[in-house]
Amino acid sequence: MRYRFVIILSSALAVVSTSVGCYLYQQIDERFEIELAGDTARFHDAYIAQDEVLERRTSALAYSIAANDDIQRLLDEGSEAVRIEGHSTGGARAARARQALQETVKPLWDDLNTYFEVQQMQFILPNGISFLRMHAPRYFGDLMPAVRPMLADLSHDHEFRGGFEIGRAFASARGAVVVMRQMQNDRPRFVGALEIGLDMDSHLDKLDKQLGIGIALLLDRRRVNSIMWPSHRPALMNEHSFMLIATRPEANDWFKAGQLPMTEERVPQDSLLTWQDHHFHLIAFALEDYKSQLEPWNAPPGTVLIWHDITDKFNQVVVAHKKTIFGTLAVYIVAQLCVFGLLHIARRAWIRHLKQHTVDVENLLQRNALLLDTAADGICGVDRDGLITFINRSALTMHGYQSGEVIGKSPHDLFQHHRPDGRPNPLENCPFYQTLTDGESRECEEWLLRRDGSYFPAKMTVNPIFEHKQINGAVISFHDITDQRNRQEALLQLATTDSLTSASNRRHFMDQLDAELSRQRRHGGLASLLMTDLDFFKRVNDEYGHAAGDVVLSHFVHIARKTVRRSDVIGRLGGEEFAILLPGDGIPGARELAERLRQAFESNPAKIGNIIIPATVSIGISDLRTDDMTPDISLRRADLALYAAKAAGRNCIVVHEQNMLQNDVETKIKTEA
Repeated sequence: MRYRFVIILSSALAVVSTSVGCYLYQQIDERFEIELAGDTARFHDAYIAQDEVLERRTSALAYSIAANDDIQRLLDEGSEAVRIEGHSTGGARAARARQALQETVKPLWDDLNTYFEVQQMQFILPNGISFLRMHAPRYFGDLMPAVRPMLADLSHDHEFRGGFEIGRAFASARGAVVVMRQMQNDRPRFVGALEIGLDMDSHLDKLDKQLGIGIALLLDRRRVNSIMWPSHRPALMNEHSFMLIATRPEANDWFKAGQLPMTEERVPQDSLLTWQDHHFHLIAFALEDYKSQLEPWNAPPGTVLIWHDITDKFNQVVVAHKKTIFGTLAVYIVAQLCVFGLLHIARRAWIRHLKQHTVDVENLLQRNALLLDTAADGICGVDRDGLITFINRSALTMHGYQSGEVIGKSPHDLFQHHRPDGRPNPLENCPFYQTLTDGESRECEEWLLRRDGSYFPAKMTVNPIFEHKQINGAVISFHDITDQRNRQEALLQLATTDSLTSASNRRHFMDQLDAELSRQRRHGGLASLLMTDLDFFKRVNDEYGHAAGDVVLSHFVHIARKTVRRSDVIGRLGGEEFAILLPGDGIPGARELAERLRQAFESNPAKIGNIIIPATVSIGISDLRTDDMTPDISLRRADLALYAAKAAGRNCIVVHEQNMLQNDVETKIKTEA
């Protein structure tokens, strides 16, 4: 038995040593991969930043050139000449304008080419025809928007456009602006567009030297063939792509050998390339052009390739792998020698620890049992079958049971089998059953049943109990929130109702009106609004006193509640002015209800003791419309109708009409008079 144990221990130590060695081996690979991933992100970000710099540079250069008065004038003359002489190239007049424009721009073109690496400059007429290419002056008269999305979009909204694009003669980072000529009437006229293209080779060479990386751009062969003139296409090509730019010579050899991948992935893809005893980290991602940046579903025109020599790093990883293997083997041998010497000591220490741990566990169980029984919250535990296994004193007190009456029974059958309104509550709706089913913790508010048949609201939390990754039961904790509910309802009552009449206050009524307008916009339907005003209410206050006036206001709300439906909303907007929202009622139904309300209020005067206080009400009616932007617009129409009712002698009903908006002031003056 002793020898078998030693064999098992030795085997386990071998497994552990092997696992540690594999882990360390893997850590070396992961650190290497993390370092490469960091390089990938850094180089990709640097390239993107370079693109943004190029776009800003083309923008600044293009705007500065387009602001030249002579260029504006000559481009305008060329456009006019082509329009008069016809065809896309024009005639002699257009040729003179083109020659003059070329001679005017030539010094500027030379400076831009020398100092700013500008490779391409093109002037386009308003109709999209190329008028002059400074980089290829013999080629003109072709329609550009058909093959150049950047120029097509520029002609629509005259906003600056920038980005990489494949053109007739070059593929490069470009920027295009409109050329506007200031006319004598001080109104600028669109006379054409100017496009600037930068020399990508020089900019990428700078990035190469700055970061110590090689950069190459591959273009899709089909895209190039469909746009670029044959005489201007890159010389180096294969079946699928053209090599546009390569900052280092080894890329040409890789391209010819088919080692450079094309990709349409926007996220950088990296790989290792071994070439002539050197190891290279190769990063490939999509070359975004103007169109694919705006519309990601469009395929990019090519691929950006970035690489750097990692031969030294690669060799360091190989050396680290060897050290890990030999080091792990040495540690295993030493460990084997030490383990057997320490085995006896470890066994005696383990026995002492086990005894102490047993005592600690027993003490912890006693403390937990005491805490459970004295907790203020009700706590109940159920097994995997949903039957109660323990319940504390607070839970028993809240429900009115003794412990022996609930142990082994379902909490659903005792506390949740029916809702407060008498409807059955299915077991599937109970939180503890749902937790036993899916193993998810829950926190909710539920109505719980007492032994005497009464209900109380409770805040409930249910947590699953797992044993060996299997649900073995659940713990339910809860506390009575009756006082909290009562306080919330009292606060809600104070916040939403008028303290005198118990009608909705102005703010709550406006919220309800706004919600009804939103419902109409989504689902359609009818709704109406009544605006009411108690006639000559000031006389009531003057003759009977303000206390009597308060009685009349409350009496009006009482009559209104008996007249309207439960779904209708009565709101006090201020003083003796009330509004009534009638969801689902059109103008005919609203007029009928308003007449019943007017008659009921007139025929049932308020009383204070033996004193009868007669009063009448004027009512304005308006419908709610889906084009009402705010509740105030709906109230305004009903208010105009109310003014008209008061102007008509009061104690009557008026429905809003369209011409009331024009006669608003006149109607109000009559009412106040």
